[in-house]
Amino acid sequence: MAKELGLALAQSQEIRNYREAERKMAGEEEACRLTRIFREAHKDLVKSQMEPESREEEIAERTAALEKADRDMKANPLIAEYYRAGYAFNTLIYQINQLLKFYCMEPGEDSQFAGGDCSGCKGCPGRDAGD
Repeated sequence: MAKELGLALAQSQEIRNYREAERKMAGEEEACRLTRIFREAHKDLVKSQMEPESREEEIAERTAALEKADRDMKANPLIAEYYRAGYAFNTLIYQINQLLKFYCMEPGEDSQFAGGDCSGCKGCPGRDAGD
């Protein structure tokens, strides 16, 4: 069944649109340049945040640089189309996941995390047990 689902996804219009948008974006020099600038700005910000000797001003400058790189990147029509196509594909995956949950869960089960009854649970990652 998983193979059939994978093959069906591979033939979906959403994945075809995503791959085409990715191909176009990768083929345009300006889109590649903007993407590279964004990645470098992100890497610089993360590095600054991890270094204890970084000053708040430096982190703020790098945050602003990353935000500018993000705006510039998303203003490019090919990159914007790539993001739209990716969003459409992710939406399809979400819808499939919702259908799988609907057909695979017992009536009233909904989710292991629903309902707030955490008795017997060792706690969620990043939270203290008993919260």
